[in-house]
Amino acid sequence: MVPPFFAATIRAIDRTGPIVFRIGPMKELTGTSKGLIAVILLGSAGAALYTRRDQVRDFIAGVRPASSPSTQTAVAPTSSAAGSVVPSGKRPMTVVINQWPGLMPLVVGAGGLTTQPGSAAAEEGLDLKFVFVEDAPTKNKMLREGTADAVWQTVDELPMAMGGFKAAGVDVRTFIQIDWSRGGDACVASKEVTTVEDLLGRKTATLLLSPDHTLFEFMITNSRLTPEQVTRVRRDVSFSADDPTFSRIQFGEKKVDVACLWEPDVTLALEARPGSHRLFSTSDATELIADILVTRREFLDLHSDLAAKFVRTWFAGVRKVQQDRPAAARLISTVCPRFRDEMGYDKTLRSFDWVKLSDLTDNVRMFGLDGQSPAFDRVYNQAESIWLEYPQAQIKDRFVPSALRDDRVVRRIWEAEGRKLAARDANFRPSVAATGSPLFTKPVSISFRSNKSDLTTESISVVNRRVLPQLQIAGGMYIRVEGNTDNVGDAGFNQQLSEKRAKAIVDYLGTKGVDLTRVVAKGNGPAKPIASNNTAEGKARNRRTDILFIPAPPAS
Repeated sequence: MVPPFFAATIRAIDRTGPIVFRIGPMKELTGTSKGLIAVILLGSAGAALYTRRDQVRDFIAGVRPASSPSTQTAVAPTSSAAGSVVPSGKRPMTVVINQWPGLMPLVVGAGGLTTQPGSAAAEEGLDLKFVFVEDAPTKNKMLREGTADAVWQTVDELPMAMGGFKAAGVDVRTFIQIDWSRGGDACVASKEVTTVEDLLGRKTATLLLSPDHTLFEFMITNSRLTPEQVTRVRRDVSFSADDPTFSRIQFGEKKVDVACLWEPDVTLALEARPGSHRLFSTSDATELIADILVTRREFLDLHSDLAAKFVRTWFAGVRKVQQDRPAAARLISTVCPRFRDEMGYDKTLRSFDWVKLSDLTDNVRMFGLDGQSPAFDRVYNQAESIWLEYPQAQIKDRFVPSALRDDRVVRRIWEAEGRKLAARDANFRPSVAATGSPLFTKPVSISFRSNKSDLTTESISVVNRRVLPQLQIAGGMYIRVEGNTDNVGDAGFNQQLSEKRAKAIVDYLGTKGVDLTRVVAKGNGPAKPIASNNTAEGKARNRRTDILFIPAPPAS
């Protein structure tokens, strides 16, 4: 059933014929939307459309075609690489990936699409074979049937994919993080739209149930928009189920004011509309969209040494890319079909700007080995909370994220190497947090005892649930925590109290690992009411804490 805020028409869904959606406000489900960022070139839109049509069919309709023309197999899987659950000595390992730059360190680590002499994989004694599969139905079927040892996913895809694995009786676990999207996914806007709250009354376009849909929802649900206003914003969204160029075209033709999409369509959309700009992207929400690899639990149980060799090969591949991007781009654009045929060397080299390749310290944070809350759980819960609002996601089974991750391999390497967490990859300037203009503001009700500024157990719980995860996901943004009061009592006292309360929240965030060079506390006292102080209801609304999300200024 299509919810009321979708102007959508679903004309046909059956197991033999094509599925046709004409969707005003709708969007495409795809775990591979990021995979297609790097592989979509201007001349390959047709293939991309077919890929995403298959994914919509798989997750929304629960239908999978007998064969998938959108699957591009660089190395065919063989029976010897078929994910056997029987322990063996040296055995090949078949891994399904897509042609997105974030996964390419695997190719670099192996020296090609199979293990090559002198490569990191060869040094590990690892016999690797890679299979390129872009569509979700095929890759998930290969893992279910054991013709692949590991397959790529995005964390935000998992809440929709796990039901199929459960139905097949397959216990799937995440065992390594591959990358974070860092700017490859973005919402672009006309010059009139400068804050997220400006979306009210304006039109947006994006793809249904894709990572860019995730980006859009994160934006609007962490803003000052009320639940009723969020519903109105959603009502004004045009969603496409199968056309990755839809949002760009709608934006370029000025039919919408905002478009959420991925590269290279982000750049093309900005070029098509002079004066437009990036409103919000994964350069701001640095820990919102992540690629991972999943495998069967029994593979980790029975082939732990093989899994450890594979993970070490990944880390070695990341180091090689970081040390010599041109050499990595030459290899990738030589052996990977879409990089070779559609992108070429120059665009392959630039594609590394869209991702942050995950090293050991990133994986330590993803799995929570540093004693902090696992980033995986935060990203998974964020995605699931979004998709539960959309019946098209077909989420019938709920999963606890801790049951979907297995840190044994990463933990083993971490303990062996004894590393300490590296410093953050951003250099923040506190003055920006103090004076910058927010892109969106999240009002939060945090209770304090009368005339007190220390956090209670209840207020800590609110911060943990409603503030901390959003700050961690928006890791590229500055944060200003502003305390506000009503006008009851002495204004000077209220000013000081609001400052102390804001500082108490900031201090607590620091104990949870938030970099305090990007966070500042400010007290407004009664100076910034959002409702009348003449009513009890208005006074209650004015006694609030505002969390202001401030974009980092452009690099000079």
